[in-house]
Amino acid sequence: SAMPPLTLRIMTLNLGGGVKNFTGSPETSAGKIEAINQLIDQIRPDLLGVQEIAQYIDADGIMHSMVHQIRDGNRFDQSYYGETLSIKKHLQIRKDLMIKAIFNDWWDWSKGNALFSKLPFSRLSDSSKTGVPRNLPIYQPLVYEGTRNTDPRYVILSRLKTAPFPYVLNLHLSTLVAERGENSWQDAMDAGRATRQQQMGKVLGLIEEHILRQQKPVILMGDFNAQPDEYSLQGMLEYENNFVRLTPNPDRDTHVHAGRLDHIYFFPRNRLCSYTCQVIDNELSHRVSDHLPVVANLEIE
Repeated sequence: SAMPPLTLRIMTLNLGGGVKNFTGSPETSAGKIEAINQLIDQIRPDLLGVQEIAQYIDADGIMHSMVHQIRDGNRFDQSYYGETLSIKKHLQIRKDLMIKAIFNDWWDWSKGNALFSKLPFSRLSDSSKTGVPRNLPIYQPLVYEGTRNTDPRYVILSRLKTAPFPYVLNLHLSTLVAERGENSWQDAMDAGRATRQQQMGKVLGLIEEHILRQQKPVILMGDFNAQPDEYSLQGMLEYENNFVRLTPNPDRDTHVHAGRLDHIYFFPRNRLCSYTCQVIDNELSHRVSDHLPVVANLEIE
């Protein structure tokens, strides 16, 4: 082929632990942000997808955003925040954080997913024009009840303005209460798997006609809340749609208790020239979150 392959370094990380620490004063969250930025600086990804990232507007109307702090701290040219949950849209009195925010006079608090890139984003329809990612719902509860079972779920859909103009999706799928751990029960486990299947069906339905059928390259990453052999991943992505899981070496747990939940996939197989992938397990990554980052180097054409 005329074009040399594109080499990308990609990182996905759920900052769950980060959000819990991004709810007090700017001073208390400064240490957390510093550690996150140090970790990103160690890894130096071209493309970073994060889940469970937070921001709030304080009593003086000043925005405190982890997105801005990561973008500026690592000189990412592009950043995009996809909100999933906010006080304005989802006030729930059972959610302590929201009540605390109101009595702190915060104008709003929200969390979501974000995408950071050293390469420009293009329009989805025209890779020669600069564009902006889209934040698209894959699960919206009728009412948010303050539990993970009713957390809205979204996928960020974007495209890079560099040949071969891959599409990039960053998502966070559901996990249900009582699905995991020693007190897990079968009904919750089955319901969790069914929920993720529905959400993955929506993601695939979204890209089927314009990406998959046309064999255009796509990178799919995030916290899938599923082990790699779960049907929503191995069945729907690998067997039925010819995605390749970029398997880390060694293929180890990405969450302290829950196993291998964070993944990077690529489609189509024949446009992947080579890749390496690893789970970053060091003192710094454990300080940042209860999830470990997954990092892949890939060459695509």
